[in-house]
Amino acid sequence: MSQITTESPEVVPSAPQRPRRRWENRNLARDILEVLALAFALYIVIALALQTVRVEGESMVPTLSNNDLLFADKLSYHLHAPDRGDIIVLKPPDEPNRDFIKRIIGLPGDTIEIDGHYSENGRQHTEVLIRPPGASGFQVLHEPYLPDQTKDPWDEMTFCCDSGGHSTTEPQPLVIPKDEYFVMGDNRNRSRDSRFIGLIPRNNVLGRAWIRIWPVSHLGFLGQGPALSSALILPLPLLGLRRRLRRRSRR
Repeated sequence: MSQITTESPEVVPSAPQRPRRRWENRNLARDILEVLALAFALYIVIALALQTVRVEGESMVPTLSNNDLLFADKLSYHLHAPDRGDIIVLKPPDEPNRDFIKRIIGLPGDTIEIDGHYSENGRQHTEVLIRPPGASGFQVLHEPYLPDQTKDPWDEMTFCCDSGGHSTTEPQPLVIPKDEYFVMGDNRNRSRDSRFIGLIPRNNVLGRAWIRIWPVSHLGFLGQGPALSSALILPLPLLGLRRRLRRRSRR
């Protein structure tokens, strides 16, 4: 009897499947569209939230210098009112086509007075006096941001204010009306501010100077910065894009 042997056929490995180019192209196109959409959304958010401002002149020395480049936050004042000490971008009532940058000194309801006089040692000394609503008396405004008064004393337009907030020839108290602000430059001898242009209506306040981005050696925040909500919303699209790219790199 003949013996019949059976052998299992060799297992031939299957050829690798060709990549599905059509699906890859669709995924790539979708990723590109998502990145473009995120970039556009980020552009819209930045356009609504921030304004680029270049400082011209010396009215805010020593805090800001000529040609400094700033970002101004345009959202904060939709959430709360401007505060004393804020550096703001505004449109002067007499020149609506220009933007000024000044510091808020007097708030609505404040009684403000500027008194320039000579101290006991014969040196020019000017004080901004503020009486907040409900206070019993005036308080001298503490202004550490002013130039060194021993070297560059404030001796120009040292009296204020008439009914519009302009400079006067002698000290004169003024109650600041509702929704109006008294603003000044830090360099009082070289600033065209409320002493010239009068009180600033709330609608003329464009935003708060938030951060100096140029020169790089002076990069930093100005004051407290924007409200938390406006500061946090800006990085969100970037975080989503970053996660997306990291997932793709792991495939």
